[in-house]
Amino acid sequence: MRRLALLIAAFAYMVLLIEAVRAAAAWWRGEAALTALDYALVAALPLLAWVWFRYFSMFRKGCAKGVCAPPGKPSGE
Repeated sequence: MRRLALLIAAFAYMVLLIEAVRAAAAWWRGEAALTALDYALVAALPLLAWVWFRYFSMFRKGCAKGVCAPPGKPSGE
């Protein structure tokens, strides 16, 4: 049950992040049909990007120590 909840939360986060990027691109192009939700997503984009790079990205802290190395490969290579 916990794994399913984490999977649903991760999916919801990715949808939110993708929609925020879409809204930011529409805002940047100057499209007139932006709603209050689109502006809220644009405002939340820096926070969403920070969470992505902090916890999910391969550039996160600790990943350089071999945490993100492929299985069976030493971290020094």
